[in-house]
Amino acid sequence: MSREVLILAGTRPEGVKTAPLIRRLLDDPRFTVRVADTGQQPGRVAEALTPFGLHPELSLRPQRRTGSLAELAAALITGIDDLLTHHRPAAVVVQGDTTTALAGGTAAFWRRVPVVHLEAGLRTNDLDRPFPEEANRAMLARIAALHLAPTRTARANLVGEGISPDAVVVTGNTVVDALHDLIARGAAPPPTWVDRGRKLVVSTVHRRENWGHGVAATVEGLRHLARRRPDVEVVLVAHPNPQVREAVTTGLAGLANARVVPPLPYPQMVGLLRAADLVVTDSGGLQEEAATLGVPLLVTRDTTERPEALTAGGGELVGTDPERIVSAGIRHLDAARVAVTTSPFGDGRASERSVVAMAGLLNLPTRRPVQRRRVVAATS
Repeated sequence: MSREVLILAGTRPEGVKTAPLIRRLLDDPRFTVRVADTGQQPGRVAEALTPFGLHPELSLRPQRRTGSLAELAAALITGIDDLLTHHRPAAVVVQGDTTTALAGGTAAFWRRVPVVHLEAGLRTNDLDRPFPEEANRAMLARIAALHLAPTRTARANLVGEGISPDAVVVTGNTVVDALHDLIARGAAPPPTWVDRGRKLVVSTVHRRENWGHGVAATVEGLRHLARRRPDVEVVLVAHPNPQVREAVTTGLAGLANARVVPPLPYPQMVGLLRAADLVVTDSGGLQEEAATLGVPLLVTRDTTERPEALTAGGGELVGTDPERIVSAGIRHLDAARVAVTTSPFGDGRASERSVVAMAGLLNLPTRRPVQRRRVVAATS
């Protein structure tokens, strides 16, 4: 008899990073899988799952009027609790450090359903950076039954906080699985508008602690970099938040070699990163992807929970100081590219190791059965 697992995702990164695990679980008859889109970012989970041949079976539609974190968390906890009451899964999988992850883990814990935390153990040890994600993942560590850590550093963080070593499994990061899959299928081409005659700088700015001055300073640095280097094309992928989007659009206006583009479908974003000569970002996911693809990286933060990205051959913390962004950007653009043969975030088998660990948590047979594939059907 199979055991039911409920996988929660509410944002595009959660969709991307859970997709390899979902596919692996669907191939294993020991598990019945339900995927729920919590609606934290409406439409983004389905968009992220589609390139992997998946879509959510269940969907929540949290009502939001004020846009506050408390409003979102309350709506998510209530909606997820209803799912747990109706479906009674043997385990709940949450990913990362989003409000969906915290709300889902909390609701499951209250129902005494084991929580599996995918991408556990990331830490900056500064509750303000990133805010509120650092607190979210630290609180999840107190209630998770199984911690799927992407790196040895993440495992050491958890064990150092008193988590039983037996409850922590180093798997690698499932984003590497996702990248390998897309690239192997030839499904990640760069956008057609990329100018192959220029070096390419790809940037994103979205961290809540950078809103306001941090965003403006980062964009100023990119503007100066574009002016100093007319041989470079700067592409800033805008965040959906209207205020952030307006700030970056205004900041790069009038530059012939800079453009602001809306969020791209994930395969196109991977193609854009593969074509890049430099990535400038405050995104955690892009740090992992750039390091895996061997693209030099400037992290526009003062600290990072992914130190492995800084030791992968081309990573550097620069904060949001415009002068540091320009000087470091020029240095990396002019330096010889360092070849990266392996990713510091794994070998593309994170989802496989995760399934083995989950089978152990649920006391399922350790011998892997013959694979089969089931399709997750959409509901209206």
